[in-house]
Amino acid sequence: MKGDFTRNTFDPARQFTRVLMQQGRVQLDADWNEQGAILLHYLQALAADLIGPHAGPQGNVGFQIMPVERGGTITDLQIGAGRYYVDGRLCENPARYDEEGNIIPVAYYGQTNYPLDRAEDPLPDLPFLVYLDVWERLITAVEDDTIREVALGGADTAVRAQLVWQVKVSHEAPNDPTNDQEWRTFTERWQPANRGLLKARAQQGSDRPDDACITPPDARYRGAENQLYRVEIHQGSSDKNGRPQQATFKWSRDNGSVVFPIRRLSGAVATVEGLGRDGRTGLQPGDWVEVVDDGYALRNEPRPLLKVQAVDGMAMTVTLSGVPDGDYTNHPLLRRWDSPDTIKIEEGKSLPLEDGIEIEFQSLREEGENHSYRSGDYWLIPARTATGDVEWPGPVDDPAWMPPHGVAHHYAPLARVSAIGNVEDLRRQLKTSWEPVPARDPRS
Repeated sequence: MKGDFTRNTFDPARQFTRVLMQQGRVQLDADWNEQGAILLHYLQALAADLIGPHAGPQGNVGFQIMPVERGGTITDLQIGAGRYYVDGRLCENPARYDEEGNIIPVAYYGQTNYPLDRAEDPLPDLPFLVYLDVWERLITAVEDDTIREVALGGADTAVRAQLVWQVKVSHEAPNDPTNDQEWRTFTERWQPANRGLLKARAQQGSDRPDDACITPPDARYRGAENQLYRVEIHQGSSDKNGRPQQATFKWSRDNGSVVFPIRRLSGAVATVEGLGRDGRTGLQPGDWVEVVDDGYALRNEPRPLLKVQAVDGMAMTVTLSGVPDGDYTNHPLLRRWDSPDTIKIEEGKSLPLEDGIEIEFQSLREEGENHSYRSGDYWLIPARTATGDVEWPGPVDDPAWMPPHGVAHHYAPLARVSAIGNVEDLRRQLKTSWEPVPARDPRS
């Protein structure tokens, strides 16, 4: 998640049960974020153990798929209200009512968290599979202004993690989507088991400095400030049609959290709400930015990085090296990246970031075994001035290879549409020991 965090300390392998505050101690965001992660991990693991890979409550199982037919062709899908659990994660599609109290299903082309275009994203030919894609997204006051406390005069505070569910379709499907092992194997095409391995280190140098306020010139990490570096896959190793392409990455020293909300975009000139609190969080000519909005973020479509040509602090405008290609209508913003444009992934080669930090992508381990890099996957690298080093598993001289820290997707089959009027329901229902109460209009 691209938040302004010190680091992410949660590790389920350590089996911590809670975080305990001590009197008179410094409070860190990482401690409280870890407490939330500990509890969330417990609840989701418990739900998955009790419910299984996916199911919904009897009497209120959600996400029923109902095709909409016009002229002998399926033109849309209706998504029924209710709840459904995927790997212990609760997906809720709240009931919406018309003036007569009838429930209004959500349309496939009307999903809030999955903006689609009928012309560019047509339904596949029959038969096709309908499934749920579930993942977690960071929401800041830029994406949802109701988070901001107006009494603070516009100050930024905490952010939110949002569970995103998206109903998707595929012209390919396993022979038996209800078979859990077959389904798990099938979904590896969307989330491969081997999405690349990376290790990070600081260049070999002096031992820990005696004075924590001084960074010696031969320190391994030579930065003047503590940073949380983010290495993110920009272009994956295959396009949306499955064709191979050159994978690239980008990096940020602030976990990609430095953003500038756009008020107006006219050609290559963006009028922004502000230019940062200080020089560290601001924009300068020569910086690289990505123009994105909710639509591109929810579809996981990376945009080309553009170079900042000029910054006008009086007019609050930023002139870019090119005209952003696309339609930016829902919370558009400039996200600053500190890498010089995107960088080609070269496996088995040490790639420098800055201030002595190096990363390396693992080479192929066996002939014919490819790493499937996926756009949006990322690694986090905390760098600390007190040690002159980075925090990374393994010995300093032999850091461990690590899979991406995120983003984790979870999938569940919903239906198989074979023909008009022929829909195979693939959902599961939880058997309850009580009589389910039907949903009712909350206005009554």
